[in-house]
Amino acid sequence: MDAKKFATIDDLLSVPEEHRAELINGDLIYHGQASPRHGKAQRTLGGILDPFDRKGGTGGPGGWWILTEAGVRYSLRTACRHDLAGWKRDRLPLLPDDEYVSITPDWVCEILSPSNRNNDLVHKKAVLHQAQVPHYWIIDPNDKTISVHRWAEAGYINIANCVAGQRAKLEPFEAVEVDIAYLLGDTDL
Repeated sequence: MDAKKFATIDDLLSVPEEHRAELINGDLIYHGQASPRHGKAQRTLGGILDPFDRKGGTGGPGGWWILTEAGVRYSLRTACRHDLAGWKRDRLPLLPDDEYVSITPDWVCEILSPSNRNNDLVHKKAVLHQAQVPHYWIIDPNDKTISVHRWAEAGYINIANCVAGQRAKLEPFEAVEVDIAYLLGDTDL
């Protein structure tokens, strides 16, 4: 019986850019094209969190880097491309030039699609927990929900579930209130 060959970061980097892929525990995972609702939620959330994506100290929330399609290298056999991820600037003072950041994010948000649902809810969630990512948000544009999770030693604790029609201040970005319907593309403001 042949031993399984694990993929590496070099294998991931050799995947053509038009093929969306991640490396999870030595397996290359390919994703289909994101839906319009996925893209809308990603763009809208990035805009909502824009006040955090600056140095800070000027009266606003600030103090974060917020990135879309953020590549993060967790180990030799695991590198993910998150829909959105954030780092406190005191932990990541400057954005690196590398395609994959090697410092664990302080917050990750994944937006579910049929092609990645199981990956985000099971495999990637386990990767993030092992890496001790403090906050993990999951947006489901089809069910029109957002779930907010906080890291705990035994596993992520679900601290908020929101649906369209609600407004919420969500950890770790409580300084802004999120209109869930707007975030999910159900209304224009």
